[in-house]
Amino acid sequence: MYAKCSACVVNLKAKYSDLIKHANSNKHKNAVKKFKSSKQVDLMLKHNLGKDQEHMDVVCANLRSALLVAEHNLSFNVIDHNTKINKVNFKDSKVAESLQLGRTKCTMIIQNVLADVITNQLKQQIKDKKVSVLLDEATDASNKKLLCILIKFIHGNEIKTQVLGLKEVDCDHGTAKGLYALLKQSLTEFNIEAKNVVGYCADNASVMVGSKESVKQYLLNSNPHLMSNGCICHTIHLVAVSAAACLPEILENLLQNISTHFSRSPKRQSVLETFQGYMRNDKLKILKPSATRWLALSKFVDRILEMWDVLTNCSD
Repeated sequence: MYAKCSACVVNLKAKYSDLIKHANSNKHKNAVKKFKSSKQVDLMLKHNLGKDQEHMDVVCANLRSALLVAEHNLSFNVIDHNTKINKVNFKDSKVAESLQLGRTKCTMIIQNVLADVITNQLKQQIKDKKVSVLLDEATDASNKKLLCILIKFIHGNEIKTQVLGLKEVDCDHGTAKGLYALLKQSLTEFNIEAKNVVGYCADNASVMVGSKESVKQYLLNSNPHLMSNGCICHTIHLVAVSAAACLPEILENLLQNISTHFSRSPKRQSVLETFQGYMRNDKLKILKPSATRWLALSKFVDRILEMWDVLTNCSD
């Protein structure tokens, strides 16, 4: 609602007619002539930009706190309490006393300051370099389908993997052409040419690595020398599925029945803990076997074997 004239050091109503009237006044014109001296301009810039050491320390403290939240994936609500605790713990610190950082400000710092800096650093690191792309699709808790895009590249003597983007996949981008368009969009944002993508890795779905219409084929059109590999985790999973098919079906049913027997009865779980204490075994929980990932079944089998003596006594 108000504007401040730095030359006259007065507050004005933020109306166009009032600003024009003040700008044409003799008082303002004389003040501007004095204001244009280099010494006053330097002092004004130094004050407005906050280049004094104490102010810069407060700015750096805000940035470090925001970076801590982003790096360790903390809740933004934590920063409200953290700022108050710092004021209490460090009463003799002028920086802690001047620190004003809440969840809203922290969010804005991460989105509008740190994100740009980290993005520009990544752009410099991958500038004119050959990269490998890793793709995978997932569905979040809100039932939105997302495409996660990662790149792997060499920086110095180190092989680094960085997230390039997380794109929402709508009904128009569920095809190979649509997924490639999302990938191309992320590559363009980081100034990566398609010909510099020399490696590609994704799951074994046809839309990803099919021989006709797939993201792999679109990348091969840009770089015929592309090296493509299916995801090693999905490949081992398929091997485990085929291997498990050679085992009697009764073994899998036994594992499922053991998990169901204890998961639905607190009384049975209490009896199990009693037998574990009586037999001086560690009080371990019965794991739940995964219905879609056979590799996760190995941990469940190991747990059953570890608790086998206790389980056989419970059944007796």
